[in-house]
Amino acid sequence: MSDLSFGGVGSGLDIAGIVNQLVSAERSGTDARINRTLSQSNAQISALGNFRAAADALQRQVTDLTKTGLTQFAATVQKDSPFSATASDKAQAGTYAVTVQQKALSQSLRSGAFAAADTPVGTGTLRIGMGEGSFDIELTDGDNALSAVANAINRAPGNTGVNARVVVADGGAHLILSSRNAGSDNAMTIEVIGGAGGLDALQYLGVPGDGFTQTQAAQDAVIEVDGLTITRSSNSFDDVIPGVSLRINEQNPGEAFNITVSPDLDKTVSRLTSLVSAYNATMGIARNLTRYDPATRQAGALQGDATLRGASSALRNALNGSMEGNALQTRASIGFNSATDGTITLDETKLRSMLTDQPEAVERLLSGDGGLASRMTEALNGYLGDEGRLAAKRSSLDARVKMANADQVNLDRRMDQVRAGLERQFNALDTLVGQMTSTSSFLNAQLSRLL
Repeated sequence: MSDLSFGGVGSGLDIAGIVNQLVSAERSGTDARINRTLSQSNAQISALGNFRAAADALQRQVTDLTKTGLTQFAATVQKDSPFSATASDKAQAGTYAVTVQQKALSQSLRSGAFAAADTPVGTGTLRIGMGEGSFDIELTDGDNALSAVANAINRAPGNTGVNARVVVADGGAHLILSSRNAGSDNAMTIEVIGGAGGLDALQYLGVPGDGFTQTQAAQDAVIEVDGLTITRSSNSFDDVIPGVSLRINEQNPGEAFNITVSPDLDKTVSRLTSLVSAYNATMGIARNLTRYDPATRQAGALQGDATLRGASSALRNALNGSMEGNALQTRASIGFNSATDGTITLDETKLRSMLTDQPEAVERLLSGDGGLASRMTEALNGYLGDEGRLAAKRSSLDARVKMANADQVNLDRRMDQVRAGLERQFNALDTLVGQMTSTSSFLNAQLSRLL
């Protein structure tokens, strides 16, 4: 008679492997759903961010169009002019004759020669004045070398305009003071207060016997524009010719040089080209994100999304709107032409012609009240603001991601419970099989003795 056998059971069970497979099978469907939700939502968040970045760039172009005048100007100066000039959108076309009678200069003072940079110069107080202000330098024994004076001046809390340094030349060490700012209002004085007279070598009051020698006098800039005299303490003239900034480089008294201010069509066309590029980029991103491509069978991350489709429609309507009562009423009248893919192309020849012939009408059409820029601003604000539609869409996607992450946590917790239950059941089965195996062995032994 053959022995009774329970082969393949008892302690031979791979409980861990069986439990892992059962748990994986239990969670696979829910895991796939959660991962699919997270993947789609994160892709949509990224896509929404790409669209927002493009729309923000478009908004900056539109805002720039409304903040400054449409027509840009260029300032051309005559060859060998002792000045440079730049023009803003506030400039007025014309030719101006400018004569630089005097360039603004900052004052420089040089002390007499001292034996060395570490030579003591005396004790007391130096009061250094400039314009209506002044500051004091206290010099005491042990801290009154010429180099210490320079350091004290540079570090003085009240010093707003004086630079000091020591130069060691063949004839000795000299203290050099220079005003940081040009103009007669920034001339320096140095008054000695107290002490035993040793500081007199550093006094400067602009009178005979001063310890300092003036190596360069402070002077204002003086120019003439069309025969009218203008004086400034610096070499910058920003409020003389409307919209034009002058920078004086040299002085050439008695000789006039012309500045010609004229519209700079290249700059204006460049601005509008940037606006068109920003619009096309925004519309292109929206189109790619919301469409389905039958050729590749690929769908955009936001295929059919109402938010982006609404934004595209709002921008398209803003672009295609008209301006009643203006000599130029539509964007096509200045060379903004529609392409078949919803973008626009710029006819530069037509635009330049309109900018030359009807600059005011072009400006009203683009940046006037009710013009293209204001319509686009209204459309963009509805989507880009803190309470706009893009923010609402992002909040919805964030909520979906948050819920999916919570579902993942709950799934992990439930699977831990399922795993624990399965392990208890299989461990109990393993114990039972072990007991049965032991009983089988006992019965086999008993039967063997009977036979």
